[in-house]
Amino acid sequence: MRRRARKPPPFSVRYTPIATDGWLDQVLTIQNATEVSVVPTLTFIPFDVYGRELPHVTTRGVNGSHLGGPVLPAGGSLVDVLRFDGQGSELVRGVRVELAQAQEVDHAALEHEVTTVMIDLDQKATADPDSFWGIGVVNPNSFGVTVRISLVELEDRAPNLPRQVREAVTLQEDVDMASASNHVVWLPEDVRGQFHRVVHHLRMPTYV
Repeated sequence: MRRRARKPPPFSVRYTPIATDGWLDQVLTIQNATEVSVVPTLTFIPFDVYGRELPHVTTRGVNGSHLGGPVLPAGGSLVDVLRFDGQGSELVRGVRVELAQAQEVDHAALEHEVTTVMIDLDQKATADPDSFWGIGVVNPNSFGVTVRISLVELEDRAPNLPRQVREAVTLQEDVDMASASNHVVWLPEDVRGQFHRVVHHLRMPTYV
């Protein structure tokens, strides 16, 4: 008797506690295999190296996936960076993720990923916090998008442990990007050297 091929789940979640490519640790990626864009709301259950739950640890996403708001486009993905706070937060070694809600929204499927990068005064990409003067935003799609951007400050790395988010600051205003466009957001001089990464997510358009 032939077995029926299993259909892939409509939403899949991948958590990476320690990056191997030099990118951020504790990154959560949600993939949408449907033809409908949604705004998901997630809940998290952190656990230690033995798989024991840590009930006093609060888990939040820098991009706010625990609150709802970031758009997960049809056929696309949503990336968030997790923060763990409270008693036992230093013991977190993994997290179970549950989809509490997925609200359908009218947002076009992305043709290409929107990107944000740290740039220096010459508008060249940089990974050096001391050269981080601005944010380059690129929308390669044939339609406009609204992007919310956050700056991430990281703790010092400890051997064989995830590098924790110390602080995250979200820019006060979202960036409305026209189709096939790029934009630079310059930062105040007093924040230079403080932040190590820039992250972003899509929001529902704030313009018509």
